[in-house]
Amino acid sequence: MKITKLNEEPIERFNYLNAIPGGDVAEAQLPIYHGTVSGLPEGVDALIVASDLQGIIPVPRENGHQKTTDMTTGTEPGMDRLLGEMLPAHVRLLLEVEWPEIDPGRVGVLLCGDLYARRGKRGASGNPVPVWLAFREAFGWVAGIDGNHDLTDVAGAHRLQSGEGIHYMDVPAVIGAGPPGGPVPRGAVQSQLLRIAGLGGIIGRPDKPNRLPEKHYLQSVNKLLKQQPDCLLLHQSPGIPEHGLMGEPLIRQALEAGPETVVFCGHTHWDTPLVQLKNGTQIVNADSKLFILTRYIS
Repeated sequence: MKITKLNEEPIERFNYLNAIPGGDVAEAQLPIYHGTVSGLPEGVDALIVASDLQGIIPVPRENGHQKTTDMTTGTEPGMDRLLGEMLPAHVRLLLEVEWPEIDPGRVGVLLCGDLYARRGKRGASGNPVPVWLAFREAFGWVAGIDGNHDLTDVAGAHRLQSGEGIHYMDVPAVIGAGPPGGPVPRGAVQSQLLRIAGLGGIIGRPDKPNRLPEKHYLQSVNKLLKQQPDCLLLHQSPGIPEHGLMGEPLIRQALEAGPETVVFCGHTHWDTPLVQLKNGTQIVNADSKLFILTRYIS
């Protein structure tokens, strides 16, 4: 798989509220970019990639009539919805308008973590499951990992792991995703599968949620790369200092030492979303962004 083009300007922006220091909220916009990708399997016509959807959408109450809501004052906390819950329906509509030839059921979604937000607390941690379910309802299948702010409890993890067309990688893994209809049957034609590796969380103290010691994290990256996946999902981004891109330099070293692949990540914001390493590996940082990657046609 290879990213053949990634447009610098977004095709659209989606309005939401972002928590800011002091317990307040501010208006923000999530940019939606289009790009093209080669090497997609036969059953996948496009990919949607997103990470760090840490925002909310106020939903007004209805008391016999539609109630308008000021985006800066919002509504009572119980009426807030997660950005990632409301976003999929909008993206599906955008896809149907811009690329009517694409069947949403043949579109896969890649989530790189940190899908929760709460009014009044910046960097809040909580349950991301509603976001997964919303994307699955709108598109063919969903694959992804947890970020350091995603607290998926046992019941939520079971719901994702047992859900048809959902590939939740709560431990380092390589999965095969393809045509909708649940888990890919044993012996399925490999050309119909997208081989996705996933490693959630970040490097840090293991007594905190979704964190691994540096040694174990880097070993997991190496093991996943040796299986030569089509793409690798990480929450934590590598550091590319020569481009002014923040992240963990040791992850960059591990990626350059492995075989060429495409890495989707988040956690740290990059103004430049696409970088190619010396070994040909492409890194796409989706922090607070969403990408629609359609099939490249030569």
